Amino acid sequence: MVNPSTNIQNFLSAHQLSAKYAQQIDHWFSDITDDFILHQKRAKRPIIIGIHGAQGSGKSTLAECLVQLLITKHHQTAIALSLDDFYLTHQQRIDLANSVHPLLATRGVPGTHDIELALTTLDKLLSERKNIAIPRFDKAHDDRFPVEQWPVLEAAPKFIILEGWCMGACPQSDELLTLPVNALEHNDDPDAYWRRYVNQKLEQDYPALFQRVDSWIMLKAPNFDCVYNWRLEQEEKLQQTAATVSNKIMTAEDISRFIQYYQRITQHCLETLPEQMDYVFELNMEREIVALKRPKKSPPSVTCPKASLLVFTDLDGSLLDHHNYRHDEADPVLQNLKQLQIPLIPVSSKTQSEIEQINVSLDNPHPFICENGAAIFIPVDYFPEQPADTKTSGQYWVKEFVQPRAHWQSIIKSVKPLFSDDFTTFAQAGIDGIIAMTGLDVHAAARAARRQYGEALAWHGNPGKQKQFIEEVRKRGAQVLIGGRFLHVSGQCDKGRAIEWLKQVYEHFCPDKRFTSLAIGDSQNDVAMLETADMALLIPSPVNSLPKLTRHHDVMKATHCGPRGWAEGVQQVLKQLHISTAIVH
Repeated sequence: MVNPSTNIQNFLSAHQLSAKYAQQIDHWFSDITDDFILHQKRAKRPIIIGIHGAQGSGKSTLAECLVQLLITKHHQTAIALSLDDFYLTHQQRIDLANSVHPLLATRGVPGTHDIELALTTLDKLLSERKNIAIPRFDKAHDDRFPVEQWPVLEAAPKFIILEGWCMGACPQSDELLTLPVNALEHNDDPDAYWRRYVNQKLEQDYPALFQRVDSWIMLKAPNFDCVYNWRLEQEEKLQQTAATVSNKIMTAEDISRFIQYYQRITQHCLETLPEQMDYVFELNMEREIVALKRPKKSPPSVTCPKASLLVFTDLDGSLLDHHNYRHDEADPVLQNLKQLQIPLIPVSSKTQSEIEQINVSLDNPHPFICENGAAIFIPVDYFPEQPADTKTSGQYWVKEFVQPRAHWQSIIKSVKPLFSDDFTTFAQAGIDGIIAMTGLDVHAAARAARRQYGEALAWHGNPGKQKQFIEEVRKRGAQVLIGGRFLHVSGQCDKGRAIEWLKQVYEHFCPDKRFTSLAIGDSQNDVAMLETADMALLIPSPVNSLPKLTRHHDVMKATHCGPRGWAEGVQQVLKQLHISTAIVH
């Protein structure tokens, strides 16, 4: 084991950490800072590393440890921030307790943070300003330190470590909020008003913060039961370092009640967050790391495919069954494409988060195009170099074609008075509304809600009013695509433009190949890519007529719907292009 530097030894002493933690630094933490250095060099800007973990799991210790490693090992500038430092003031929470619910007097849950202050602080750090004041919260007195006591950074660091117990958390469905999970909810929130308010704040206010994170770490507790002991140990340390005796350090009884505020979201995060994280450190009851998992690890750099074919595919109704979203009948052909190293590139109205989940189920490491061509997400290191005109965001190089979602929401809002109850946007519907409209489970619905480049809406009015709506938003600079289930409002982008751009990138990095692009779709909002691609495969839909194309050459029509027709059509294309069609069973 390499001996820690003097700074690391001082860090261990200051945090009362044993030699075992020093071993964890060498074995687990040192290497991931190498990843962060590479990420920051590619991004060419400061990056934010988010840390999630239950109370007492060691988030703040890990954050400070990473700062020390970045400074001593890599000679970089870094700062550790805590979501706790952005709590509302004591008086602001008292006001919430009086106006909304008494439980909001207690800090901790979503809705008790000043998210605007957090965003403003991060934006100052990301813009690399000088003399930036960093908010600090005094837990011993349950209030924010006065502004004049905030530390001031002379220069912005290259690495910002932001830790918090609810970092990255997703909202729950209204159905899951009905039954209390502990005595606190049963006795103090019998009508579920408090937990519904907290859930609403998590859904509405926190995504803007979480989306700024470039890389995610989770310290995964074995269960919620261990949180009490961890939190008690944390409070004892705080008591030893508190400057005054007349403070608000909690007793064991206080902690037993206090952690009940966090139980619901903590348990939900243990179930739902690991697959969304870049690094998951699994802990035992003694808070020792027993395993590291990399759910979102980027694939190695792409090698030029053996076959000169790029498969751009719609998802719902094409590769995925319209009714149950399964792809079983296409799996043998998908396996064949993988063996032939033919890139499978999802092109959908779905969000980044939704397609990521589908790519996991497909074991598909290739780029994807989301929100009807609004953006292309290419895994970092997929190509030998970062393509021109892309930005680094988390684990991706991203090519954006339109403005953010808020711009298009404002246009929809401006025409809403003309159409009364003729439509419902995803933002209006919320998680429960999306579940009702799509049949998705709560986790899939939460992913569907995370739109970044446009707004989806369900149309309830007549076709004439729909036509008028489309005309009105177009006058204001928006574009409307009519999908199989929803209307999609965004900018001047389309799937055709996106697939052509990505095809050119493949050819740039594989100059000896001339690629043939195959587009596969089943609805009218697939027309742009079906017209643009070298070859088009139409999949019959159980609910819509085939999309109408102006082209007639190199167009094929499958005889079956969904993944069965998809597999049939792709095999036909492989045969036509004289590419091996041996299917693995």
